[in-house]
Amino acid sequence: MEQVLIKADRRNSTGKGVARKFRAAGRIPAVLYGTNVEPVAITISARDWDYITRRIKRNVIFDMEIREGDTIDKRPVMVKEIQRDGLGTNIMHIDFFQVSMERTIEVEVPIHLTGKAKGEVLGGIVDVHLRSIRVECLPRQIPEEITLDVSELDIGDSIHVSDISLPGVKLVEHGEIAILSIIPPTVEERRGAEEAPEAAAAEEKEE
Repeated sequence: MEQVLIKADRRNSTGKGVARKFRAAGRIPAVLYGTNVEPVAITISARDWDYITRRIKRNVIFDMEIREGDTIDKRPVMVKEIQRDGLGTNIMHIDFFQVSMERTIEVEVPIHLTGKAKGEVLGGIVDVHLRSIRVECLPRQIPEEITLDVSELDIGDSIHVSDISLPGVKLVEHGEIAILSIIPPTVEERRGAEEAPEAAAAEEKEE
């Protein structure tokens, strides 16, 4: 699991008017909290955040340096929630969650599919049921993504949660849940395929 440095400034003022001033000055208002952790109001550089997030994936552990005067307080944190404006473009506020590197946490890990299924080549359809899986593990063991190779799957085959095994990682989802299935072509597609030769034959007769 990648760890990234991020710098924050502690802030003593809160409220919508103060938040607007911070954003106008290129700072993103944020808060840091956690289990048995006193919430801390902070701001981070919008420019730094944009630079960092263009180069990282999900579930990154940040080494946050909280500055207050000449004092720097270092804490491991993760992003809990990002609030955006109505258009979804500008970040209004970020919630950070302080983690313990010695305690397990639950996070959503994205699923990445590779290969082309045998059943898809035969006309089947890859029906994806889960785009991510919730796991429990130590922060340092959080996978960036879970890669599944579907190349050997035929029509009617499926991959279930129980088929995944990751060292040091517990899958929270029930083992019987299907992640994806290779299903036959739909009735409409089969009917269309069957009608196409008949239509072509009818056109030839008319000619």
